[in-house]
Amino acid sequence: MRTKVALIFGGRSLESDISVITAMQALAVLKETDRDVMPFYLYEGKFYTDGVEDISAFTPFVAERHTAAILVNGVFCSVKKKKLSRLFAPDVLLLCCHGGEGENGVVQAVAEFNGLPQCGAGVLPSAVCMDKTASKCVFEQMLLNVVPYLVVSSARAEAEPGAVREECESALGYPVIVKPASQGSSIGIKAARDAREFYDALETAAEFDDKLVIEQKLTDFKEVNCAAYMKEGRVVLSATERPLAAGETLTFEDKYMSAGKHEGSGRIIPADIGEELNGVVRSVTERIYRALDLKGVVRADFLVDVNRGKVYINEVNTLPGSMAFYLFEPVGVSFSEMLDDMIEEALRSRRERKKRTVFRSRVLEFYGREGGGGKHGRKR
Repeated sequence: MRTKVALIFGGRSLESDISVITAMQALAVLKETDRDVMPFYLYEGKFYTDGVEDISAFTPFVAERHTAAILVNGVFCSVKKKKLSRLFAPDVLLLCCHGGEGENGVVQAVAEFNGLPQCGAGVLPSAVCMDKTASKCVFEQMLLNVVPYLVVSSARAEAEPGAVREECESALGYPVIVKPASQGSSIGIKAARDAREFYDALETAAEFDDKLVIEQKLTDFKEVNCAAYMKEGRVVLSATERPLAAGETLTFEDKYMSAGKHEGSGRIIPADIGEELNGVVRSVTERIYRALDLKGVVRADFLVDVNRGKVYINEVNTLPGSMAFYLFEPVGVSFSEMLDDMIEEALRSRRERKKRTVFRSRVLEFYGREGGGGKHGRKR
């Protein structure tokens, strides 16, 4: 019997457009397999299907042109005249969301609540990795290198920018990078070399999040990424890459608005940091993957000081753009093979989960015999 795959993308996120691209890439590959695939676009808290298989449907997206769906007991249904009609009963969910509710654990929790396996990280690791402050705390507990940083609320940044600047200058000095704590794709990120630029960076980042991260900016480093996914208990590691930036920091435009980015141009593969440091990057990627109990494909982003031979973990993306498929091709894994492995791993994990012992309590029977609530609940 053909495996039914619900491909989920979109969501309330500043990266929703990027997720459309990832979903179309994955859909094109899955159509060439024997999987039964149905795409569902998350828009304003609702699922939409029918006619969501081409990018032209999203420029702009008009909800009324598509079929609205809800997820009930693990089945996608449409609602017509107050009656539910079954649309699709998936065996597994393939999430192609980026940022927001699609990557921070919300959609993962919906899948869990509906008893559906999904090809990605669970609720807790998704939430932790989405929040840069939470993930840094975890990395520090793992004794990994993290650049010095401060955390400040947007409310305080707006109310007391001078005090925040003084604290930053005392603890970190310049230059620094100011980031929204829970955004991706370099959205809202700015570097600051002096007080004037700091105020501007603070104001920009505060527009995108309630919490900000201020990091000491390395002056001599290379950004290096490595991806990983799980197959039959083994972590499959990708090649490393060094994405190329037009300026001193990688921007949203560098990542998505340059021709051919998703095919692997604008990057050096493997990263030009030497065999030893590439080995460290790949080793730390696997260590993080196992320690955080990650699932599906993730991409770990590093800052590497080649001269000092030091590797800093920057963040982990639990749903990376294009699912980082291009990083696995150099190690002999095609996009199709990677998707197949992820789907099979999600189904295998669910089968293993069902084998666990269920604890059955007789507490309610005891309290029932005591007269509707035991010592403190007897009927009078």
